[in-house]
Amino acid sequence: TSICETTEGVNSYSGYVKIPKELLHPIASEWEDGAAAHMFFWYFEARNGPENAPTSIYLGGGPGTTSFDGMSDFPCRFNPDANSTTLNKFSWNNHVNMLYIDQPLDTGFSYVSLANGVSNLLTKQFTPLKEGDPLPELNATFRQATFNEGKPETIINNTASAARTLWAFSQVWMNDFPEQRTNNDELSLWAVSYGGFYGPGTFEYFQDQNNLIKNNETGALANATPLNLATLGLADACIDTRAMAMGYPTFAYNNTFGLQVYPEEAYEKAMAAIVEPEKGCYALIDQCRKVAEQGDPLSYGSNKTVNEACVAASKTCFFGIQAAYSQAGDRSPFDVTHSNITIFPKPYQDAFFNNRWVQEELGVPLNFTISSAKTNLAFMLQTGDPMRRSLHSLERVMESGVNVAMIYGDRDYRCNWFGGENVSLSLDFSSANEFRSAGYQPITTNCSYQGGFVREHGPLSFSRIFQAGHGVGGYQPETLSKLFDRVMFGKDVATGKVTLAEVKGGYSTKGPDQVRDVKNEVPEPVKNTCYLMQAPTSCTKEQLAALANGSALIEDYVVVKPDGVAPAPL
Repeated sequence: TSICETTEGVNSYSGYVKIPKELLHPIASEWEDGAAAHMFFWYFEARNGPENAPTSIYLGGGPGTTSFDGMSDFPCRFNPDANSTTLNKFSWNNHVNMLYIDQPLDTGFSYVSLANGVSNLLTKQFTPLKEGDPLPELNATFRQATFNEGKPETIINNTASAARTLWAFSQVWMNDFPEQRTNNDELSLWAVSYGGFYGPGTFEYFQDQNNLIKNNETGALANATPLNLATLGLADACIDTRAMAMGYPTFAYNNTFGLQVYPEEAYEKAMAAIVEPEKGCYALIDQCRKVAEQGDPLSYGSNKTVNEACVAASKTCFFGIQAAYSQAGDRSPFDVTHSNITIFPKPYQDAFFNNRWVQEELGVPLNFTISSAKTNLAFMLQTGDPMRRSLHSLERVMESGVNVAMIYGDRDYRCNWFGGENVSLSLDFSSANEFRSAGYQPITTNCSYQGGFVREHGPLSFSRIFQAGHGVGGYQPETLSKLFDRVMFGKDVATGKVTLAEVKGGYSTKGPDQVRDVKNEVPEPVKNTCYLMQAPTSCTKEQLAALANGSALIEDYVVVKPDGVAPAPL
């Protein structure tokens, strides 16, 4: 490709890995004959020394959110005109070959079968049209489009099935992609948000497949080769709902910004709902995991009894306890300092990737979907996937020799750092006691700025990043870039000056054992940007009404009249 990565001599490639249904058994057992998964990727060579650089996959969250989400340090920034880009000097591909994959199927540009029709931007509804059907009258919010058909049997509904699909993708790509020219066989995975479930689940499955191959056991794909798993990075990651549950009411009531989103009685109610016997969040998660171990140990997501138990837990923990924050006011779950219709980083890529010239350059036959509602609902309300995923997957990954970095912005509620910290302290691994005994040390971003705090020992680091919401790369790109390189190349997260492998007895950060008493200043409030491609989640009621009646003034996909609003004061 010639867009986005414009550094002279640096190559990038986009395309699809086509996976026949026969290679995705039992996931694709109900697909039509001849159907195949078309998994979209965009590969960026390292700007420096690509022939010796390691390779890392990046996965978006959701579930069902594209990997081109603005939450990583991508090779380019998408400009407000949604028709051009600016090179990102903090990109992760400065020293690492980066492979971005849209997954699961129905996410971004990935698909099984295509349908032509019309898309309503105000409702996010897509209506397929058959050949010969009359075309409705089109306007700014009602457009022709081609999307994944999204037949129910083709929608991935759990992390384990997504991991199986990624394994098939990785075997094809790592072995057959002709433009991969690195001599370094290390493979890392960085994931964000729901990637806290994807990441450990994927690497756990990859490691299990590696073991099958090495032991010449049946069950592995034919002609599969082991993958050298090196690093797992988890940014703003939801990892284990049980371990993170108490972080939600605690953050909403007493965060480091002094923003009390709901009152003490709501806090006490939420905390009680977590521990309530039989009907509480903990009890329902425990029941979900118990029946899943008995009735669906391989996580195929097809056992009705297991699904019902895990969906019940999902409704209580996610749509009850976690959602109490949004029900209490207008604050964004992704940034406690923003309103719930303020999207940041701004989603300019949604319109950029829907330009015909961009789609032709990338070689894609469909419109771009920033988030798949069908996938999200399938994970949450069909299988209750987030309730099934425990610390065990991450612990197994760490014990296999993979280094793990956990990174959290301290303005994020959705996967907040209070819960992430508890995950890090709850993990059971060989040097867990030494990790818990390590103190918090400042993260040096540059000579004049400290980007946060980190606790690190052995294979694990946990970082709190200052003034960042859900998507650290969009808020603090330099800090995340420095942290990424330090983790990928075996340096200490705090300074980048210590080579970890050379420290006898193991490296540990030094400092206080907790940093919740380190407070933040609340930034100036910002108005929402009503973005046409994300109208339902970024516009006020007045702006939506103006879009519906045609009176809105739109410039570069942004509604400039009526004006946006700032969050209500707390």
